[in-house]
Amino acid sequence: MTEASGRAIVLVKWWSAVLAGALLILAVVAINGHPTVFTDTDDYYALGKELVGDIGLGPPPPELSDADVAQAKIDRHMGLTQMASRSAIYSVFLYATESAGTLWLVALAQASAVSWLVVLLWRAALPAEPRWSALLAIGVVSLVSPLPFFAGFAMPDIFAGIVVVAAALLLIYGDRLGRWERWSVGALLTIALSVHTSHILFMVPLLGIGGLMLVWLKPGRRSAAGRLASVGIAIVVALAANSVYGAMVRYETGEPLRNQPFLTARLLADGPGRAYLRHACEKGNVYTLCHYKAKPLNNSEDILWSDMPRSGVFMIADYNTRVALEEQEARFVLGTIAYAPGAQLLASLKNWGQQLILIFVEDPIRNPHFYLTDPYWRQTNLPPVIERVADCGKHGRGCPSRLTMAQSRSWHGSWLIAAAAALGLAAAFIRQRMTTERGAGLSDDRRLLAVAIMFAAGVILNAAVCGILSGPFPRYQSRIVWLIPAGAMLLLMRLRSKQPVEANDVAIA
Repeated sequence: MTEASGRAIVLVKWWSAVLAGALLILAVVAINGHPTVFTDTDDYYALGKELVGDIGLGPPPPELSDADVAQAKIDRHMGLTQMASRSAIYSVFLYATESAGTLWLVALAQASAVSWLVVLLWRAALPAEPRWSALLAIGVVSLVSPLPFFAGFAMPDIFAGIVVVAAALLLIYGDRLGRWERWSVGALLTIALSVHTSHILFMVPLLGIGGLMLVWLKPGRRSAAGRLASVGIAIVVALAANSVYGAMVRYETGEPLRNQPFLTARLLADGPGRAYLRHACEKGNVYTLCHYKAKPLNNSEDILWSDMPRSGVFMIADYNTRVALEEQEARFVLGTIAYAPGAQLLASLKNWGQQLILIFVEDPIRNPHFYLTDPYWRQTNLPPVIERVADCGKHGRGCPSRLTMAQSRSWHGSWLIAAAAALGLAAAFIRQRMTTERGAGLSDDRRLLAVAIMFAAGVILNAAVCGILSGPFPRYQSRIVWLIPAGAMLLLMRLRSKQPVEANDVAIA
């Protein structure tokens, strides 16, 4: 057997492991019921359909009446005030993948991305362990964490954990990856960063933590600089990709893409924003928000999304009002912080703490009956997408998730506590072993501890970004906590094997 054929066989075996890992993740999705959607899925799908159609690859658009064409222009005009938070890259991925199959194909692609990174991490960190050890880890993590529910969720949330694993691979094990593996992991990291702004926001401080890990690991200045540059380039390219799409929209329409005033809504809901608004409005209508000061303004979801006159703000506003709310956001945020810095700091820390413990599955297991029967949502893209996955029956009640939120609270919450304890104990044992033993395995132990630190930091930073800037919601934290049991499994398997790693035996591509 030639060396090339031997390497090909090894590659086939590892990719078989990747597919097997993806199927383990999807098995939980199947047991629970089917892949799921969210309200925002409609925005991503519609944008993807529009973009694919613009390049002539989608189906021909249906013929519309003059009234429908006029309404479509109005809808798109209003949509420009809130679509900056929707990734064009994820939109195209979602539409193209679902159109080529069903939501099961979307779930397979997302599960495969996770499985590939985990298998690659296992091979780089524990090459002496058999391939089934990586599959065991994927199986355990799928069983005890919310991972599968987000792999089967037609939203970009699954990519939050992918960001952390990909960054850890490039920074900690960049020298143990083949050239094409480094390029592939870098490309996946770039995509994962580009699909949601929150991923970039927590990746920036995480890169700083990764830099500290490299100082500890001492791989050499040139190697460390190259690894940091690979992640830095991914961040820059992701920012550029999103900026290019925004520039294209502005060139086509003459208007910029805008975001909803998320920070304004958060500060209002926290309390200090309401106090500052009352104070500022006593001096006159210094903010457009002053027109809404009589409303409760104590729930960020109502402020941003409600169409009820009593509580809604943004969704019931006209175009010019929306633009004014968005353009005044920076001044309002700075004014609130200057007016009540201590109160806002306490509120933000409280949001961060609440976000850390909201780890149960909520949105990915909601009954799709609502989207199939609601007068508004049943006219969107969601019903055809849902019904291509499972027949929900004549009245749309036939495909609820088997897992309930209460069950997720107890099951996933209990296992996460156990996994966090196992991760901490395993790290302590490895650290103790490092102080009492010397040898070739010392560097390997350091690398594994560095990965564990990055995983834990990713979970904590994600909670800070999402909880402080948007608000504490279960979806934001449960999407990423699978990193804790994954890290625990990695360290526990290292404890059972003290064999040193030879870097030359790791890279296969």
